[in-house]
Amino acid sequence: MAAPTQHTVQTYKESHWAPERHQKITELCAATAGTTPAVRSLAHYSNGILDFVICRSDRAPMSAASADPGTPEQDEALPGSRLLLCAQDLDARLRPLGTGELVRTVVAGPGGGLWGGRVKPGEYLAAVADTSDDVAALDEAMNRLVTRIRGTVHNLPTEAPGGDESARADDGAPCPGLRVDLGTGAGQDGPYGQRLRSLLGTHLSVAGLQYAAYYRDLRLVCVGDVFDDDDMGPRFIDVSVRARRTAYRELTGTLRGHLPRLADALGMVAPPGNHRPPMNRLVLDVQEGAVCFEWPSPRDLVIGVTLNQLQVGGAEKTLDRLARELHLISVPPQR
Repeated sequence: MAAPTQHTVQTYKESHWAPERHQKITELCAATAGTTPAVRSLAHYSNGILDFVICRSDRAPMSAASADPGTPEQDEALPGSRLLLCAQDLDARLRPLGTGELVRTVVAGPGGGLWGGRVKPGEYLAAVADTSDDVAALDEAMNRLVTRIRGTVHNLPTEAPGGDESARADDGAPCPGLRVDLGTGAGQDGPYGQRLRSLLGTHLSVAGLQYAAYYRDLRLVCVGDVFDDDDMGPRFIDVSVRARRTAYRELTGTLRGHLPRLADALGMVAPPGNHRPPMNRLVLDVQEGAVCFEWPSPRDLVIGVTLNQLQVGGAEKTLDRLARELHLISVPPQR
């Protein structure tokens, strides 16, 4: 296999940066930025304080799009720092679910994306991609970087952000514990309702995507899960099935209060277009699974959940397919 192409990067160090504390981490971050074209910039934080920023040298300064530019490192770090601040609040909202701390947050839109993640308590990374096509590669590179820092610097095991690429893919087998309910947005339980039930039934599974809810114009269209399956029982020792279902529905309302802040952070990278939502994807990856949000259109929101950390990546892909299919059947036929 050919060695990755090396790109020129610049490292901006804050005044408190010290070789004994930061050198090894800085080198690992620089190696990732230098060999990953998708990474426009990445920043490292300790206890909420910026330590250093690494930027691609061949990108136009982010200050070019700012009405009030600061230093290069401040401009590059600002979107990620705002994402991390918002992630702190979202982490507090997710804690009652009993699935651990928030370790990875991904926000993506038509013009780019942001990645924020926890290396360990008090230590965080944030990164920027300035095109939508680069978000997936940015995500993969940053997940690997966090794991590398945990292992080589801190001697800590992986928390598998984004799941485990080597984990067995879900086989999509029918689940006897499937439950699907239709909301007011589905209308009468006719052919459309049956199509909704079929779609959720073919995408939900015990191993992968375990819960999905579809909203149109903020009204629930349908919701389904496999929480009643016998194999899911150990997942509900601390939080009951009923409480978890209620919590995920309430999370939708909670999220609306955070959307402007997330959109603001993402807008610093690429202002949204006139006919596209400011975000089309949000991932809240915790220690035991993830809660994912997909906006296939400005009117549609699809939420997905897995409690299987190793299958987070697969569940994200399954939710993306489900969201696209749900949106297609919701569009009225052309006359």
